[in-house]
Amino acid sequence: MDADDAIAPLPPPPCGLVPRERRARDGGTRASDGGETVGRRSDGWTPTTTTATVNVDAEAAKPVVVVHRRARRAHRSARTPSRRSWKRFGLARLRPRRANRRLRKGLATTRERGTALAISGAAVIGKSLEEAIEAFNKVGFVGKLRFGLRAVGGAAKAFGVAAASATLRCWAPKVHGALTVMLVACASTKRGGDGALVRFVEGKVPGKLGRACVRAMAAAPKSARGTLRRWATWQAIRLGMRLTARRQQRKVDYSMRVAPVIASYMIAKRRIGRIKEVERRDVEWEKQHHWGAARMRDVIEDFGGFYRKVGQIAGTAKQMMPAPYIECFSKTMDNNPPVSFRLVRRTLEEGLGGPLGLHFAELSRKPVATASIAQVHFGRLLDGREVAVKVQATDAAMMIGDIESMLSTTRAMRWLGLDEGLDFPTIFRAYLDVIEEEFDFTIEASKMDEFRKVLDAAGLGDRLAVPQVITATRRVLIMRRVRGVKLLTLFNRARATNKIPRCPSPVAQCHAVGGFGWQGVFHSMFMAWGTMMLKHGHFHTDPHPGNFMVAHDGKLILLDWGQTKRVSEVERMHMCRLSLYMANEDHTNIAKEIRSHGSVRLERPTTEALSALSYAYFDTRPSPLAEMNVMDFKNSPFVQNKILQNTQEGFFAIRSVFLLRGMLSTCALRMSMVQAWEPIARSAMILNGEAPPSRFRLKTQFIINRSLLGFQRRFNVGAGARVNAVDEYMSTKRDKDEANGTLWPNSSSLF
Repeated sequence: MDADDAIAPLPPPPCGLVPRERRARDGGTRASDGGETVGRRSDGWTPTTTTATVNVDAEAAKPVVVVHRRARRAHRSARTPSRRSWKRFGLARLRPRRANRRLRKGLATTRERGTALAISGAAVIGKSLEEAIEAFNKVGFVGKLRFGLRAVGGAAKAFGVAAASATLRCWAPKVHGALTVMLVACASTKRGGDGALVRFVEGKVPGKLGRACVRAMAAAPKSARGTLRRWATWQAIRLGMRLTARRQQRKVDYSMRVAPVIASYMIAKRRIGRIKEVERRDVEWEKQHHWGAARMRDVIEDFGGFYRKVGQIAGTAKQMMPAPYIECFSKTMDNNPPVSFRLVRRTLEEGLGGPLGLHFAELSRKPVATASIAQVHFGRLLDGREVAVKVQATDAAMMIGDIESMLSTTRAMRWLGLDEGLDFPTIFRAYLDVIEEEFDFTIEASKMDEFRKVLDAAGLGDRLAVPQVITATRRVLIMRRVRGVKLLTLFNRARATNKIPRCPSPVAQCHAVGGFGWQGVFHSMFMAWGTMMLKHGHFHTDPHPGNFMVAHDGKLILLDWGQTKRVSEVERMHMCRLSLYMANEDHTNIAKEIRSHGSVRLERPTTEALSALSYAYFDTRPSPLAEMNVMDFKNSPFVQNKILQNTQEGFFAIRSVFLLRGMLSTCALRMSMVQAWEPIARSAMILNGEAPPSRFRLKTQFIINRSLLGFQRRFNVGAGARVNAVDEYMSTKRDKDEANGTLWPNSSSLF
């Protein structure tokens, strides 16, 4: 028998059956036994009959068992699952593979050698440090001061070389590569000025220029070695910081990568500002944005963490960001590099207690989604339930450090005048207030139960759903798996073909109460966020397309409840009143409400400016101010009327509006969120004991405002003249983008 037969013995064949291979090998009949062939069976065995048996010893009389290859293969596959199924699921893939004896012995030997080498190296380094410390203690105060100054100077020179290298690599990567080759070549040559190249220069370049070239070439090896030595010193400093102060090292690396981009925009702002032709200026800015978007995409991919969340925000602000940034950042929503399964397994075993086999029957090694904080794996519990397992994959301290780095960057941009009147530091201070809750999945599980009850009480349970939580620890969250497709997938497919996404028919039927197709879907979203914001005072703050899933029955599944925001009663009533005034375009009361209860401060807080800012911040309908490119340094209205202070309390409501508006633009829809919120706002004010404004008065004021604005626009006076100017500017971009399906608004609903 072979090895397979020894592992999995098969029962003997039927009496008198001989395999075909054996029969062919023996010449068709067994003459020694005196048998003749009667017929063949379809299973590979040939029946035989024995007419006589004379002087046959006992061993020859026993039936011969020869296993057919096909039967052996089938028997082995019945005992062991195929490797294809292992790759998909199975705890067999979760067990560590056993190494053979020789490999284990080699690994042990290599480990022993590495340990011995590390111990000897540590001993040498320790001895050198002891000698250096002893020598340092022997010198006096002046010697110690001199040593400290030299160390600081060396570190400054090393940082200068690293900063110059990073800048050159950002602005001219080819020049950086050629210069690196030249430095290495110069550092590897001998010192002195008697080389062949030096003699050639002496003979071909006469006079002072030739002597200067010779001196430079003679000093080049020493200078190149000094430069490389400073670069090596900087790498040693980075390594030391990575071991002792990782957050600070990450901040320094980020600053060195972003500083050249900011400097480039400062130079471009002065250079392009001198160009008088509008078309040429737009072309130059387009080139600058392509260059900047490519560099910032590299920063997001290299650093990950919170920078990917910033990319998510910018990737959905379709009208407020330049097209190159939209193209680069839209790919950062759900494609983070995954964490290795070894770390995921350790986190799961620490959080759940015990090996994975005690909790899961199956678990996918490859994550189905990887976000900025966690990644999700599909699996099956021991009782057969299909689950989605969310595992924390990011360090909280690193994420907070990233937010602080972005806060420092925005402060520098504000000081340099590159924020164009926008108060970006307030945004990142708002993130610092809510980021810690995202790293505790027990809090997220309680939020999911809370919001499921809120949506069911509002009558939205038949259209919107929240995943059911099974188990939750601080770093592990196990939920029931919901089968469907994400909105991000539908949008990306449509973007790849340059078409408007198609709404699946089950989804359109499920949300038909709010409208046809995508209109019904977004109406359900508006009702959900209106209930959470205006009635409940606690809402989901991250409604980007990757956090919405369309189930097979048409329901919209809301994912990722880690980032939410609670608002006070004062802020909630402020949003209710503002929603009513905005739904009826009562611009005077909008401005009055912001002056009395809002925290936004403008350089010139006119009624028109405050009203326009409210529609840009708090409504999803397209408006020129909402669709004004924030990086259009020449035409942006924020340059003329800067935002002195933004709203930290209401930032996440503004972020939700921006994300929803971006999805509406992707689907080529124009819908107003505050108009859908009007009945919710009235109900919330009545429940809180506050009388809402009269419907008759608001509708009357709405008709008067529309008529007055139409009169002013026709005669080009007052607010109508300013609206006409904005429309004239937007028409240049409307004609360019209407062919691509982008809907640009009429400004008559703004003032």
